Amino acid sequence: MEFPSNLKKIAKLSDSFSEEIENFIVRQEVAKGKFLFEQGKICRHIFFIDKGLFRVYYYANSGKDIAAWFSAEQTYITAIDSFYHHKPTNDFCEVLEDSIVYTIKYSDFELLLDMEDGARLAFHVMYEITKKMTEFITSTKFQSAESRYNALIKDYPSILQRAPLGYIASYLGITQETLSRIRAGK
Repeated sequence: MEFPSNLKKIAKLSDSFSEEIENFIVRQEVAKGKFLFEQGKICRHIFFIDKGLFRVYYYANSGKDIAAWFSAEQTYITAIDSFYHHKPTNDFCEVLEDSIVYTIKYSDFELLLDMEDGARLAFHVMYEITKKMTEFITSTKFQSAESRYNALIKDYPSILQRAPLGYIASYLGITQETLSRIRAGK
């Protein structure tokens, strides 16, 4: 297996470390409709998305599923609290299209911290995941649905072709009818 070259560039890793980390990461092909993690189970891996689209969601008290965010190529995804504290997650991560991910389990992630490039990679991964969560919280508290829609289209230009509109509306916190009005520019 070859360590993804784009990940090597993103985290500014040395060639020697890129070879060494191949002992820690696992390449997986994941079929549409599967889950990377599920509510009630412990998420024991961090995933780097090489190809594909994923939706993280949870169930509201009403029983309706609410999309928390989307992740696609060149991003990381995990149930951070579950991964770090080894407790069941409240979220689901659904695979929306056939995908390729690189995974690293918690115990190997800890071992990376003892290596200079490994610590750099671990910091990069945690920063990117935290940044995504912070952006989500900020957008839901301070942006209009139209602003959130524009940001989603900017981050994922092909999202309208890749994800059902109901999922996009759920992520934006609006109905599909309101999404249709925003898309029409009214």
